[in-house]
Amino acid sequence: MTKNIIIAAALAVGSLSFSSCVWQIVTSTMVRPEYPGTRPPHVIADVGGKPASNKWVSVNPDDLPPPSSFSPHRIDTAPDGTLYGEASRYSDIVLSPHAPYYLLDCRGCRPGDRVWDPYTRKPFTMPRAYTFN
Repeated sequence: MTKNIIIAAALAVGSLSFSSCVWQIVTSTMVRPEYPGTRPPHVIADVGGKPASNKWVSVNPDDLPPPSSFSPHRIDTAPDGTLYGEASRYSDIVLSPHAPYYLLDCRGCRPGDRVWDPYTRKPFTMPRAYTFN
């Protein structure tokens, strides 16, 4: 009887630590910090295969944010042939799949939306990852 109680207690403690590990993994991937400082340029929405506006960012090397310190881990292609962006470590900021892989503001966009990179003037599809903030 005592042996069964000890085994049950060990399983309960083990499941507690397992669930807290799972919770840490989920929160670290889905709850992200706000972008520090001035937000990067916003992606441009797509309307019928064309950009919704001509709010392109003029490329002045002194004004550009630094390119991302990493390139995307793996660039996937969406069903419509465009590349998927990649979720960044910040809330509502996406990594463009087009070199030089700038960070872009994507507030108001949903996963799977087709958008345009204001620097490269190329379309891409919003990543399928969600963040909660």
